[in-house]
Amino acid sequence: MSQTFDSDDDCEIVNGFGSALLERNPSNSGKRTKKRWSFHNNSKPNLVNLPLEASRTRRLSDITGTDGVHKEIDPYHISPAQLYLTESGRLFHAGKICICLAGLPGRGKTHLSVSLTRYLRWLGVKTHSFHLGDYRRARSSDLDLTHELFTPQSNDFRTKIVDECLNDILNFFKNDKGQVAIYDAVNALPEYRLDLHKKFNDLNIQTLFIESLVTDDSIILKNMEEAAKSSPDYLNWDYESAYKDYQERISFLTPYYTEMNQTDNNNKLSYIKFINFGERIELNNSNYGYLINKVVFFLMNSRIKLGSVFFARCYKNDLEYGQDPPLDEDGINYAKNLTNSLKNYLNSQGKDYFDPEKVKARSLSVRPQNKRQLTIDDKHPTAGVDGVDEDSFVVWTSVKKRTVETTQFLANQNINIRHRIQLLQKNPGIVGQMTDDEIKEKYPTEFEQFLKDPYHHRFSRAELYHDLAIKIEPLILEMERMSGDILIIADDTVLKVFYGYLMACSCYDIPLLLFSTDEIIEIKFNAYSNSAKRIPIIKQE
Repeated sequence: MSQTFDSDDDCEIVNGFGSALLERNPSNSGKRTKKRWSFHNNSKPNLVNLPLEASRTRRLSDITGTDGVHKEIDPYHISPAQLYLTESGRLFHAGKICICLAGLPGRGKTHLSVSLTRYLRWLGVKTHSFHLGDYRRARSSDLDLTHELFTPQSNDFRTKIVDECLNDILNFFKNDKGQVAIYDAVNALPEYRLDLHKKFNDLNIQTLFIESLVTDDSIILKNMEEAAKSSPDYLNWDYESAYKDYQERISFLTPYYTEMNQTDNNNKLSYIKFINFGERIELNNSNYGYLINKVVFFLMNSRIKLGSVFFARCYKNDLEYGQDPPLDEDGINYAKNLTNSLKNYLNSQGKDYFDPEKVKARSLSVRPQNKRQLTIDDKHPTAGVDGVDEDSFVVWTSVKKRTVETTQFLANQNINIRHRIQLLQKNPGIVGQMTDDEIKEKYPTEFEQFLKDPYHHRFSRAELYHDLAIKIEPLILEMERMSGDILIIADDTVLKVFYGYLMACSCYDIPLLLFSTDEIIEIKFNAYSNSAKRIPIIKQE
């Protein structure tokens, strides 16, 4: 008989997932610490060897960054695209899942764990990624080991940091009511993987391995370059030294790594081979449920990101929802300034989208004019075709005239322009042209409810921000398939929701985000965390 985890789980086993009570009394909030433990704090409960003796204190691994993907999950957190709530905080009939990554360094495991965490959190799944490298770095002052984690001399050190990490994972499931933990480690040997499978299986936690394999040397070289520039292992290192050290790490660990196969202990393990970051996917023991099927679907759309996402607010953001006028003179000037400012910035970054030779080459690739009415397939290629190359640039707009016409100077450069109906702004309903004071006077009760939760409050005949989050999910997956740069020109309500996904914002933060026609926002992808910065739009005299 498998070992039970805690009394809340007993309640869920009897009454179904979601039936465990969520503590809502603020006076009891002291039982749950919001301050993470440092990596050297040894006062945490031991759940690796004594899983039934846990207190409510725990530590989560953390990586410094500008987005919120590594932040501790608030117990009352509601995700932007979350469809429903349960008392336990877990989705119904999905259970607890530990996703264990496997693969040599330079195979994009951290990028995968972070992007998957971001996507699952967006859907309302309590997810956290645990990077074994954090624990190794924290202990490096105790024992100066770099690459030798698989030699006999380092067994004690490796066991210590693995137990610390797994202990945090178990505390995450028990005390935070977590649903998906992502364990980011090399997991080089079959015995390590089988031990993980047994440990989690005994606690009624489903285990899925994702093995990242790369047969394309160009992908490894790009990942090595990125790691040398941005890995926490190489803070304050010069690039050449960092690159050489990372290269040596891969060379040292390669002889120890054993690829996953069906002979591992009579084919007990469920795993996905993720080859060349989405070029091919192989599944083993694939009798999966809802959540793991969502993971597989995400993997089918995932690529390593080398470009950026740029946000530009559309002109005349305050127009009534039903109005659709063309750009006036000021709007045309805004389109020019936006194009020139972005062009200058991209040129400064070494991007040659506007090079005359490339513009000419793109013009030659455009199909000749045709008198017949174009079909949808003629106007736009199948999803997944755009932006697959790292040196690609695609512009998305809504179908409103003012957003379409804002791209006219980019279109003159034969840049790919795509019009997406999902980018239409949020319908404000009956309060569309009313000021806050007017809404407060005419609908005082509704206005009070709106102030409490502007993300989820619906005025009569209006859309919610949540509606936009559900509507743009196909675009999010299309974005995940793209490697190059994307410019999105849309109403600020849409930009807020996109920004919320890329920067792992809470639904309580999204309505408060501000976008101005004086600047472009760039979201830069990184294996560990995304970062945002402002690019001023220079007005030409």
